[in-house]
Amino acid sequence: MVYFGTVRIIYSKMYGASMLREAKPGDYELYAAADGVIKVTSGIERRILHALQDGDFTPTELSYIIGRSRSTLSEYLNKLERDGLIAMVSKDADGRSKVCTLLSDPLVNSKRPDRRALDLSREIIGEIADAPSSASNLILRSLILTFDGVGMDISPLMFTIGCDVAKHILPEIKSRNVNFMFDIARERFMEFKIGELSIYSKEPITVLFRDTVDLTQLSAEVMASFVSGYMVTILRGKLSKNYVITDSEVFGIKNNYIRMTFEPE
Repeated sequence: MVYFGTVRIIYSKMYGASMLREAKPGDYELYAAADGVIKVTSGIERRILHALQDGDFTPTELSYIIGRSRSTLSEYLNKLERDGLIAMVSKDADGRSKVCTLLSDPLVNSKRPDRRALDLSREIIGEIADAPSSASNLILRSLILTFDGVGMDISPLMFTIGCDVAKHILPEIKSRNVNFMFDIARERFMEFKIGELSIYSKEPITVLFRDTVDLTQLSAEVMASFVSGYMVTILRGKLSKNYVITDSEVFGIKNNYIRMTFEPE
């Protein structure tokens, strides 16, 4: 995989259920493939890619999942393979039985543009211009709001970044003691200066994130993806279990509070 590896599967299980829908006219998604970023606009192609985020399937299995005939699906599978987004791998020695596997990772989902998000981004840029020293902890939110404003949901990419950040922190967590693990995870997160992270409960594991700037609903969800990637990577790395979000909520009049509950699969 280009980005996620096994983390891609976790992202799909946490966020992918709502993705299996018919694409609306003008919708698109961006995927990272070996040869670069590929834009996918076909609704059927997108549904195939969504399905393959849950694992490998034969063309026949995909035809049932997508709701299209095997012959109709073949055209789309061949195009996805030519684009380097999937591979058709032989299951047996004679090569007659094949399975489809994903070779690419989701980066961006299209959405409706949000002028309010652009206005909030401009306010943050103004703050940075007035106090350049604040750039390090404000620029990330400005970028998220800008993408939101022009119609791009970068949740998949932010989930990956959260995972990558956590991977660098894991070696510092020397103990499997849950209290110690959470203390280190929280302290390091706070050093990023992008908000406050607190452990609301440990059974089940529930975290509360409070951002320091105003957000839109979608931008808050993108930040939640970053926090989720950060948390599931630490939990999996130290507790040796795959955790997924079982409940989440964005609240507050400024959309800057996010509550997330993680439980093992």
